[in-house]
Amino acid sequence: MNIHKRFPVEEISLDELREKENDEDESTLFEYKLGLYCEMDTDYIGIKADLSRLFKQGFFATNEKRAIVKKLTECQLTPTERKAFQRALVKLRNFYLN
Repeated sequence: MNIHKRFPVEEISLDELREKENDEDESTLFEYKLGLYCEMDTDYIGIKADLSRLFKQGFFATNEKRAIVKKLTECQLTPTERKAFQRALVKLRNFYLN
């Protein structure tokens, strides 16, 4: 039988945690170490927003949409999906270059 000890929860503010952390290392943000801070990849977000807009407008065929989404999730494409992805790339190039 496992016996678990119960510890009372102590509330501490983020400012107090920062003060404790600053004494040790001031070069790294405390929020980053906790996972509360992240850098946004605005280029990637912009690409996804553009693709979402094009999906809603019906710019791509259904199989091309599926291939793009699968490629973005880094899944392996089947030969037919690879062909659909290539067609989608050609459409995108023509759309943005014209």
